[in-house]
Amino acid sequence: MSSGPRVPLIKTPPPGPESRRWLAREAAVFPRGFVDQAERTFVAARTEGSLIEDVDGNRYIDFGSGWGTNNVGNCNPEVVEAVNATMRQMGVVCWTSAANNIQRMQLADKLLPVCPARTDKLYLFTTGTEAVEAALRIMRRASHRPFVLSFYGQYHGLSYGAMAAGPLQSDLREDVAPLVNGFVYAPYPYSYRTPLRSRSGGAGQATLDYIEEIILTYEVPASQIAGVLVEPVVGEAGVWVPPDDFLPGLREMCDRHGWYLCIDEVQSGFGRCGRMWAFEHWGVEPDLLVIGKGLSGGSMPIAAVAGRADILDGAEAFLAGTYAGHPAACAAGMKTIEILYRDKIFEHASALGEYGLRRLVEMREKYPILGEVRGKGLWLAAELVKDRDSRQKDFGAARDVNRHCLRNGLYYIHDNIAWFVRIQPPLNIERSLFEQGMDILEDAIRAASDHTVKH
Repeated sequence: MSSGPRVPLIKTPPPGPESRRWLAREAAVFPRGFVDQAERTFVAARTEGSLIEDVDGNRYIDFGSGWGTNNVGNCNPEVVEAVNATMRQMGVVCWTSAANNIQRMQLADKLLPVCPARTDKLYLFTTGTEAVEAALRIMRRASHRPFVLSFYGQYHGLSYGAMAAGPLQSDLREDVAPLVNGFVYAPYPYSYRTPLRSRSGGAGQATLDYIEEIILTYEVPASQIAGVLVEPVVGEAGVWVPPDDFLPGLREMCDRHGWYLCIDEVQSGFGRCGRMWAFEHWGVEPDLLVIGKGLSGGSMPIAAVAGRADILDGAEAFLAGTYAGHPAACAAGMKTIEILYRDKIFEHASALGEYGLRRLVEMREKYPILGEVRGKGLWLAAELVKDRDSRQKDFGAARDVNRHCLRNGLYYIHDNIAWFVRIQPPLNIERSLFEQGMDILEDAIRAASDHTVKH
């Protein structure tokens, strides 16, 4: 248990009266979709640092960080000031054949030096989805090959192409699969659940063997594959950390077959996994790097694709957007990079991540509803299972844990396809606040475990 000062959190059991009023309005004006509006618990009114305050005055410890955008904290005052100053100086100046804006080049001069050495040019976009779509076009156009290899369980965005590239769950893409082709898929080496077994290694080698022995033999020849699109750590499906041999093996395979290796660091990058880029943990470098979320500093939307100049120039792809490389968004990106390195955010996040993973391991020893616990840097997850032998996913327990946490002032990303708890607070969260959040989480897991035992 933590020993630091406790933050007073909940004044009115959520959803409070003001939240209920606004949630009724939401149901009236926004359509039903993937999000279950009946599960909504609060409506946010303001944020600061690692806290979220709702319209009823309740405060929640933020273990979601704006879906991974607020790595330097909610409403970081330095980022906000950089945005405001640039907005006072310049609004939207579209880059065209006739003009550009200085902030785009200034951001490139800040961003490219912290990218892999082989990535020496970049495109700027507004969202990670746009950046993924661009990377797919670049690989295909530069190689003159039609297929991209991707992996089951990944998430790359919500456009048609990005959803086809990331088969997170079948019912989320049932209207996409019949219309978008040009992809082949392999199981991600998710060691806890992969059905693959290798003759010569673990889950990582099993996936590599599957690509060579199944996909290239029965589906598509290597000469028709442009490249590989991969998350170095898979986020939406529950923070899947690959075996150590997987990414190096994939890099070798790409080199051998003449494929481009495109690594999607939209969520895992900008310090989330304890280093600037998650792939650094495995000593590999991509040919193309998809960047988003954390680049914004939690403010103006911005994303990018960094890559080898010969690939980006060779693709000759018309890739743009009205708000791509918005001056204020570029300013936010520059300030965020400065803060990450100046304030030693990577070291802080790594230390908290080690502490958080130890806590989860201790919880697993005490509570049988926890299956695997895992993490990399300050990106952690705990699976909830009906029993450890079958590893059957327990969506009900996951929902109960989430509700208990919200009632006690802890917010994290949860939806109706999650049987796990995903922890990704701002990387600069105060240690005492992080410990308090882990205490609330353990109370919730204990209560769910007790309920399971009684029934």
